[in-house]
Amino acid sequence: MFEGDTDLAVIGPVDSRVQEINTTRFPWNTIAHLCRDFGDGTCRGCSGILIGRRLALTAAHCLWSIARAAAPRHILVVPGRRDRYSKPYGAIESREYWIPRGFIEGPDRQSWDWGVIQLSRDVPAALNHFAKPQVLSDAAFRRLIETSRVTIAGYPSDRPIGTMWRNRERVVRFGPRRLFHTVDTCPGHSGSAILARHGDEVSIIGVHTAGILDAEGRSHGCNRATVLAPAGSVNSGVRVVPDLFNAIADPAATREGPKQMLRLP
Repeated sequence: MFEGDTDLAVIGPVDSRVQEINTTRFPWNTIAHLCRDFGDGTCRGCSGILIGRRLALTAAHCLWSIARAAAPRHILVVPGRRDRYSKPYGAIESREYWIPRGFIEGPDRQSWDWGVIQLSRDVPAALNHFAKPQVLSDAAFRRLIETSRVTIAGYPSDRPIGTMWRNRERVVRFGPRRLFHTVDTCPGHSGSAILARHGDEVSIIGVHTAGILDAEGRSHGCNRATVLAPAGSVNSGVRVVPDLFNAIADPAATREGPKQMLRLP
C-alpha cells in the first residue's frame, strides 16, 4: 500500500488538477521533486517541500520502501522544478534522511508516514522564505473544514516528467493523527505538503500519503484504463502533530517507541 504507484486517486466528477508554471514564486518554489535511486540508477519520483535551507519534509514511504525493505541509496531534491529540463535552483543531493520507527515496525504505519531529508548543502540564497509546519487544534481543524480549503502541489507521474500540478479542495474529516481530503492527486504526489492559508501566511498542516484504489488495485483516474474515484471518496495524509513538529527540530534526539527517529540510508 505504501509504494508510490498505489496510494492516490483523482476524485470525481472531474480531474481538477492544474499545472503550475510559475515555479519560482512562493510557495511553489519550495515544492520539491524527489528523484530516488534504489541502486539501479532509475529515478523514482516523489514529492516534498523545503522547510529550511537544508531540510525537506516528505512521506516516510518515499524514504523507505516496504516492498524492498530498503531506503533509496541516493535522493536528489529539485525545488521549483518546472519541467524535464528547467530546474531553476538546481538539484541538491541528500545527506541523510529520518523516519519514525513506527513506520517501519508498524502496526499502524499510516499514522507514522512522514519523514525529513537533510540536504548536503544549503539551497540557493534566492530560496529564503519557507512554509512552516503548524500543529492545529481540533477546534482549528473544524473551522478549517467549515470555512476554507487546502492545496496540494507536487509531481505526479501521469503528467510530463518534472511538471508541477496542484489542486485546491476541502478537508472533510480528521482523526488524532490523520486527515482526509478531496484534493485530486496521482502517483508521485506522495509526500506533498497539505497547505493551508492563515491570514497572509501559508502553513503546512499535513503530508499527503494515501488514497483509494479501484477494483483492480489501481489508482483511480491516473491513467486511461481507470475511472475517476466516485464522488464522496477521500484521499488522506498524516496530520502535523507534536511528534512530527518536535522531530523536525531534532531528529537525532532519543524518544520512546514508535516516536524514535531512524537515520537512513
